[in-house]
This record gives sequence, structure tokens and C-alpha cells, in this order.
Amino acid sequence: MIVVTHGGTATYLIAAWIGLPLEEAGYVKFKVSAGSITHLREDDFFHDRQVMTLNDVSHLD
Repeated sequence: MIVVTHGGTATYLIAAWIGLPLEEAGYVKFKVSAGSITHLREDDFFHDRQVMTLNDVSHLD
């Protein structure tokens, strides 16, 4: 699945993905640049969720 979002929305998307209560999301910020890639992964066995990469811009070089 691929999700395209604006930077401000990315914080809430990632917070929801990792299970952070949304009422606590005001205390965190996941800053992402335009065109960056953030890789979110759910383990097939344990079903835990991981932020594999955040704000990867290496493909823009």
C-alpha cells in the first residue's frame, strides 16, 4: 500500500500507525520533506509495527 500525504498529516498518520493515542500526538512531530519516503512495516508473525525509514530523500539525488 502507498499513501501520499502532506507533511503535517504525516505526523498523525505515523502516530496512528504505531498505535500512539491520537490525543497524545500533539506532543510529537515526524518531520518529512516534500517528495520524501517513509517506510512503515507490520511484522507478519508478531504483528508489531515499525517505522523502518523516516524522511528518506536519497532517491532525489
